[in-house]
Amino acid sequence: MNDIDFKLIYTALGSLMLVLLQTTVFQNAIGLTSLIGIPYLGDITFILVKILSFIGVIIFIITSLKLIFKAMF
Repeated sequence: MNDIDFKLIYTALGSLMLVLLQTTVFQNAIGLTSLIGIPYLGDITFILVKILSFIGVIIFIITSLKLIFKAMF
C-alpha cells in the first residue's frame, strides 16, 4: 500500500465520523446547546450538523468507491 491508499482510508474514516453525527448520542449532546439560552442557537447547530453529515456521506461514498476500484485493478 502506498501513501495515496492511506490518505484515502483516512479520508473515508474521517467522513464516516461526520456521518455518525446523525446518531442519537451525538444529537442529544448537540441538543444541550439549546439550554444555553441564546435564541435559535440549538436550531442553527442542528442545521449545521445535518449539512456536515450530508457532506460526510458524499465524501464517504466517493472515497469508498475509489478504494474499491483501486483494490479491483
